[in-house]
Amino acid sequence: MTLRWRYLVLGLGFLVVAGVRAAQGEVVWAVVFAVAAGINGWLAVQEAPAAEPVDPRGMAPSEVEGAVSGYRSQARTWQVLGVAGLVLGGALLLVEPPLAVFAAGAALFAVHRAHRAGRAAAALERPAVVAR
Repeated sequence: MTLRWRYLVLGLGFLVVAGVRAAQGEVVWAVVFAVAAGINGWLAVQEAPAAEPVDPRGMAPSEVEGAVSGYRSQARTWQVLGVAGLVLGGALLLVEPPLAVFAAGAALFAVHRAHRAGRAAAALERPAVVAR
């Protein structure tokens, strides 16, 4: 298990800010920063190392299938994050409308990443690549 220190430091920083906001009596902001701390803590232990660019011409068919499976998995993960951002944005719209803009931005970014991962998988599934 690798630990990503940047996420751990960011998570601790968000946790401190959440404590300060809670001490000031701003519960909504304290919850937002606590959630951000939790997300960064999760990313500190869960983020996979960056993938190297794939050149399918020199790969065996089983390797291409593995890469396609990985891209499809990434696309599903980003889709779930996009839906979660949408739900969070809707909830924040009722509680703290300015924060809904940030949730919507995060949801749009997640949808963009899901689209890119889907395109990468589709590029690897082209007949010229798979027929090898």
